[in-house]
Formats: sequence, C-alpha cells, structure tokens
Amino acid sequence: MSHSVNCVTLMLLGAVMVPAVHADRQVIAPGTGPQDTVVVDSGANGICETRAHRDDLPVIPVGQGMPFGDEIRCGPDRIASAAAGGDDRQLIAVGAACPGPNATVVDTGPDGVANSTAAGDDVQRIGVGAGEPNQPCIVTGGNGLADTPLIAGDDLRLLLVDTAEPNTPVVRCGPNRIAETAANNVHSGGDDVQLVAVGAPCPNAGTVVVDSGANGIAETRAQGADLVMLPARSVRVVIRRGQGSASKRVKVAVVNAEFGTPSAASRVYLLSADDGSCPAGTVSQVDADARMPGLQPTASVPRRGKVKGSLVVTLRLEDLTSLTRAAPFRCAVTVEADALDTAPDPDDAANPANNSVRVDIEAIDLNDL
Repeated sequence: MSHSVNCVTLMLLGAVMVPAVHADRQVIAPGTGPQDTVVVDSGANGICETRAHRDDLPVIPVGQGMPFGDEIRCGPDRIASAAAGGDDRQLIAVGAACPGPNATVVDTGPDGVANSTAAGDDVQRIGVGAGEPNQPCIVTGGNGLADTPLIAGDDLRLLLVDTAEPNTPVVRCGPNRIAETAANNVHSGGDDVQLVAVGAPCPNAGTVVVDSGANGIAETRAQGADLVMLPARSVRVVIRRGQGSASKRVKVAVVNAEFGTPSAASRVYLLSADDGSCPAGTVSQVDADARMPGLQPTASVPRRGKVKGSLVVTLRLEDLTSLTRAAPFRCAVTVEADALDTAPDPDDAANPANNSVRVDIEAIDLNDL
C-alpha cells in the first residue's frame, strides 16, 4: 500500500473480521513449463551451430558465441601486450599497465568469437575461432517445452524434445509465510509435487510450495485473495476563467479474480488513493462502492465479480501554470484495492502489482491564457 493514502478508515482494518487467507505467488502458468530453460548450449567450441525450431527461442545467433567473452588476460608482468583483431575489443591499451592480475586485455566483441592472439606473457583463455564454451544457445519459449529436434556441430542438448525441465518452482509462499495452495488444483491427475503442506508455515517468503514434478508442466494455480484493478481512463481537468479550481470524478473498477476451492464467496477490500506525482491534496472523496449512497471506504466484491468505485481529483490555480493549450500540465494519482484479511501483506497471487492502477491527469488553467 502507498505511504500517503487518502482514507481515514485505515482503522477499519482491525474491525472487519473475514477469514484469514493470504495469497501464494504463481511462478509458472498452468499448462506450461519454465520459459527460460536451456535446451541447447554451445559445446566445447563455444559457437552456436543449431537453429531454434517452433516455440524455442535463440539466445545467441547461429555462427556466434556469447558476446564479450573474456578472451585474453594480463600475464604475470601486468603489462598488456596483445592487440585486438576483428571485432574483438581492446580493453587495456597495448603497453599499458593492467589494474590487477588476470585483468581482461581483449574480449571477443559482439560476435563472441575470438579473433586475437596473446602476445608477451598475456594468457589466451579462448582460442582463435572459438567462443566461451557451454553458453546457452537456445531456450524454451512460451510453452516451456523443448521443440528443437536436431543438433548441429558440437552443440550439446540439455533438454529432450517435447519435455520440460522437471521439478521447477510453480508456486511460492507469499509474504505471510503460510502455504495456501494445494498441488494439482487445475489438473487433478497432474504430477505436481506438494513441498509444503497447505496451512503449514514456510521458512521464508519465496519458499517453493509446489513444484512441477517429473513432467515439468505446471498443473497448479496459486490460491488466495487476488484483487485486480482494471485500467482507468485518463482525466482532463479545465480550470475556467474566474474559477479558483476544477474537479473531476474518476471511476475505477475492482475485480475479484480469486481461484481455488475452498475460497470465500466475496472479499472485503479497502480502496485507497494517493496524490502520486500530483500536487498535495489532489485526491479526495474516495468511494469503494459507487452504487451505494455516500462515501464507502470499504466494499465487498463477489468472487469473479466486479465493483465500481470512484474518487475526486481537484487542481487549483496555484498548482499549475498554462502557457498554451498545446502544453497541458500532467500528473498521475495511484488507486489501490487491498483485501482487508491480508493487510498489510500484498494480496494478489498472480501479479504483485495489479491491485493498483495509475490514473493520468491532464490539466489546463484558462486564467493563464
């Protein structure tokens, strides 16, 4: 929650009683494997020679090595003697003193292939025509599976075709350090592994609660309160001639995206807002439920439902100076929805930032024009 909030009802945090459910954190989306597992590395010669297929992603272009590899180092006399060739980079000028032992004199440049030969007592780490060995050439793409069938040159396969890296983290413990997620709650026949029992304490936030099992595919979705604020429209405020200020009501929407069984039928949340980059006092009249009369600091949003709230933004003469309509004053306020039963811990299982939204404001003072 933001440090500066416009909500006098923070005292309600201790008064509203709801079941204590905090959110674990999703690492891999259900139905996929990890999207950055190395499928093929560059082998002993350090040159990638295999083309990525289908969903896999190339890390290093074919015919190249890992850029800027440590090619030639300073020798015992600590004087650089080697001169860079090709696209290699000269990091220490020939004849210059090295800042320390084993300092890099020449690296392999952007193509990652060594083109230089050591001189004097400099030390050649990467032979001419080679690159840094065993660097990632191809990684898994969106499906998390290895899709590249053929290996070229001396490249090495690290992941079999149509498989994902096994036993990788799927769900981690949230800030409350209590495991909330049951393994295989998306696919009941899955092989995800429960590492911390539901309801048991985690050694720390980030502890793996569920891993992907032998097949490497996530079949579990993180459970717990998951409030999402929908994107808000930008607001234009115009201070009319003869007026000292202007206000606009801003509408926002909160969605309850909670997943899992059991889960609460609804979540009580606190809507708060801060002035963000706008002048102090810009935000007022924060209303968690615009359907109800009066200002509601809290509201209840049903599971898979949506509740609309609002706030008022006000800008005053002293807040801005307008020289032309084509150059408006701009700032932004932040609005946030927090489930009361998880406060002060974050409550969103999928994305730790999606329970807040930025509202952009554009303003003109016609008194100046």
